[in-house]
Amino acid sequence: MTRHLKLARWFIGIVGGTLAGLWIALLLVSREPNLQRKLIEALNDKLDADVELESFEVRTFPTLRIHGENLKLRLKDQKNPAPFIEIRHFEVSGGLFGLLRRQRQFSSVELSGLRITIPPRTVDDKEAGKKTTDAAIGPVLIDLITAKDAELIIVPKNPLKQPKVFAIHDLKLEGVGVNRTMPFVATLTNPLPKGEIATKGSFGPWVKRDPGLTPVNGTYAFNRADLNTIKGIAGILKSLGEFSGHLEEIDVKGTTETPDFSIDVGGTPMPLTTTFHAVVDGTNGDTYLKQVDGKLGGTAISAAGAIESQPGVKGRTVKLDVKIIEGRLEDVLKLAVKAKNPVMVGGIALQAMLLLPPGEAKVLDRLQLDGRFALENTKFTDAAVQQKFTDLSRRAQGKKPEEPMGPVTSDMRGRFVMRDGAIRFNPMMFYLPGAEIELIGAYGLRSEALDFSGRVALDAPISAAAGGGMKGFFLKAVDPIFRKDGKGAVIPITIKGPREQPKFGVEWGKVFK
Repeated sequence: MTRHLKLARWFIGIVGGTLAGLWIALLLVSREPNLQRKLIEALNDKLDADVELESFEVRTFPTLRIHGENLKLRLKDQKNPAPFIEIRHFEVSGGLFGLLRRQRQFSSVELSGLRITIPPRTVDDKEAGKKTTDAAIGPVLIDLITAKDAELIIVPKNPLKQPKVFAIHDLKLEGVGVNRTMPFVATLTNPLPKGEIATKGSFGPWVKRDPGLTPVNGTYAFNRADLNTIKGIAGILKSLGEFSGHLEEIDVKGTTETPDFSIDVGGTPMPLTTTFHAVVDGTNGDTYLKQVDGKLGGTAISAAGAIESQPGVKGRTVKLDVKIIEGRLEDVLKLAVKAKNPVMVGGIALQAMLLLPPGEAKVLDRLQLDGRFALENTKFTDAAVQQKFTDLSRRAQGKKPEEPMGPVTSDMRGRFVMRDGAIRFNPMMFYLPGAEIELIGAYGLRSEALDFSGRVALDAPISAAAGGGMKGFFLKAVDPIFRKDGKGAVIPITIKGPREQPKFGVEWGKVFK
């Protein structure tokens, strides 16, 4: 019994001594100057930053709590005047044993007034990053960091341009340490197009000499993005996707759905869906589209190109190589032409270079296209216009007015340039049964006015095209005048006026040339 009492006294003494020693050690390592110095040294060394800290307070009972005000970090030798990281207030909590570890561990950090400013990269930055791309090693581990109403600011290279600001409503980082990969969850407001993004993934390890090389990956959901915030287009977009890479080069794959996409020319809203693969420079927002496969109504569209900022120019320039292999003409015209019904229906193939420079003008006035197209089996939806082409086909084949005619469709081929709200064709070949029409001219997308000149080559001679009878008899004398290039007749024509009531005429002055 005496032996048992001695063992109990030894056990109590050892445990009590150990706890007293731990408490004394905690008090020693938690002294404010010591912890403040350790914090500043860690941030200074591991993030390669100069640190400012306005106030710092430590409480050790009943648990460790650290309060700080106005923490600012500036990357060494950075030229941008704004701090890289600003925190108006932070509160750290932890337990006894976390402070006694070699890598000090805290349970949570709550941040208020977090602002992260990503400065533009210079050539020197890039060279330094190539030399030091290893992750920093840090002495601090934080189980969870939370921040509300934070801001991420991307500073453009051009000092005349306004920074891009992302409002981050909620941010959670787990297992935070500069030498670690950190899971995160965040919601933020995208400025253009304006909408809410929910994202989760992982971030890090932090690369101190070049933050742009810090790895990042995850998934995102972009809901109810308002395309009306981009001048010239409209609709509500939804996008889902995944991303991976590092901050300066993020590989993104995803899909978009816009059930009511429209452009400011006043056409009918159309459903637009896309699947895309892009590379995004997270430090400046430039986007390089590797492949975009879209569907406008029932028409498949593919594209590749870039959305880049230009030196000395506000905004970004869109450059795309656009292709339509087997599309529907009515889908394209519904989007582009202000009319209750599309002007024509049929098949379309197209290849064009698209350029959309930034600016205050509407998209239709800024959009530039240069390419070639082919239309197959087309016909006009306006009965009066279609009847004119049916009559032209009948005359071109030398048929009499009473002879029956089946449905008349046409084919088109040509090159076009779209600029300043008008499409100019040079040339446009139009094929009808019995006739070939070659036109040069323009169509105004806003005015919907036609202004074309060219020629019609008929299989039948002028006398047969007149429908026979006495009129045809007297025209036999002029058949040789119009007979050219192996055709029965070649007639110079004009097509002018509004789309609803175009006027067809003969340029008699060119008949004898």
